[in-house]
Amino acid sequence: MQNVKIPVTIDPIRAAAKKLDYEGIISRADFSRFADMVDSIENDIEVRVSFYEDLSGLHVFEGTARTSVVMTCQRCLERMNISLEAKFRYSPDEKLLRQLELEDEFDCAELNSFGEVHLYDIIEDELILSLPLIAKHPEEECPAAGRIGTVGGDDMEQEGGNFPFRALGDLIKSKNN
Repeated sequence: MQNVKIPVTIDPIRAAAKKLDYEGIISRADFSRFADMVDSIENDIEVRVSFYEDLSGLHVFEGTARTSVVMTCQRCLERMNISLEAKFRYSPDEKLLRQLELEDEFDCAELNSFGEVHLYDIIEDELILSLPLIAKHPEEECPAAGRIGTVGGDDMEQEGGNFPFRALGDLIKSKNN
């Protein structure tokens, strides 16, 4: 596979019939929604995507997208680097997916009025979905690990601090007994 320009839009049915493979780079400037969700995108996005028709006649495109981003650790509030890899697998054949009961294995790709998918949007969506829900260093590497204790579960009862819903919890426990 040689590095080529990844098309912005493509007809997945025609590309699957030709068994096209793409490997290349997409500029980070093309992913504004993704850029809004991180502090910075460190490098351009490396993309591999393959189009094919499987044995059941399903038109499929699948691939990976890789990049590195900087996000703020929610534990220590310092910047941290995160390597992301998003894997995706789509088919535009919604009816056939339902007939073969493969909705769990493939995402359905919506075709525009020209019968094409917007590949950049799909890749950007997958990268957004690969972001951690809460960005934080591993606990042993976090600069704030020794300064911040955890509150929850057994710690709440041992600390004896001011917890506004403790009375409500006690009331519920006493009603259940």
